[in-house]
Amino acid sequence: MLTKNELSKKLSSIKIREKYVIIHSDISGLVFRNFSLKDLWSLIFNSLGKEKTYILPTFTFDFYKKKIWDYNYSKSETGLLSEFFRLKIAKKRTIHPLHSVAIYSKNPIKFLNHNSKTSFGKGSIWEWVSNSKNVCNLALGIGLDGGASFCHYAEEYSKVNYRSIIDLQGKVYDKDKKLVKKKFQYFSRKKKLNIFNDWSRCERELKKSNLIKTYSISKIKYQILKMNTYKVTRFITKKLRNNPKYLTK
Repeated sequence: MLTKNELSKKLSSIKIREKYVIIHSDISGLVFRNFSLKDLWSLIFNSLGKEKTYILPTFTFDFYKKKIWDYNYSKSETGLLSEFFRLKIAKKRTIHPLHSVAIYSKNPIKFLNHNSKTSFGKGSIWEWVSNSKNVCNLALGIGLDGGASFCHYAEEYSKVNYRSIIDLQGKVYDKDKKLVKKKFQYFSRKKKLNIFNDWSRCERELKKSNLIKTYSISKIKYQILKMNTYKVTRFITKKLRNNPKYLTK
């Protein structure tokens, strides 16, 4: 088991130049004595930088079943830390029934919006993330698969043929409990093709190209991946241009 001091020391060794930090996490390995999500977030926040703007995915896949998404009440299904962040830390949540994010910034959050029907399309928060040179993506205890959602932007941008736009049926409510009249969509995998993503080769090549830096906590066999979203998006987009099935099995 880690001590708070050990975790703080490791997190502080991750030097992030970018102003914006996206965090995907599996925190099962980050347990310390008298553990609490509040204390864990404090360690992350104090170690990575209080002046950063933090973005955490608050995805809600149960929308497929419930057919209802609510800005205030739809829980994040992307880990305990993201749900804690949504409830206790974030100042804002973007609106999309599947792929919303929660955002914290010391300063007013004016332009980080989701103005797209699709999850990763033009005008989406993920388009901005993927095209900004000032965003760092951290994957805590998880690999590229599940730890770098912005990579799906490259698939939608490249219009890969194993995915297609589908309409999402259901009701979406904003922060003020008002029904959002906009129809939402998702660039979904074509199930009939039986093609699945495989991120292993991409992760290996990104590491080899030094576009992913790995930090390991050997004591608990825990891994943290750091990457610049702009550079990784350019890499993947180029690969897809040469091989449209680059991200598939």
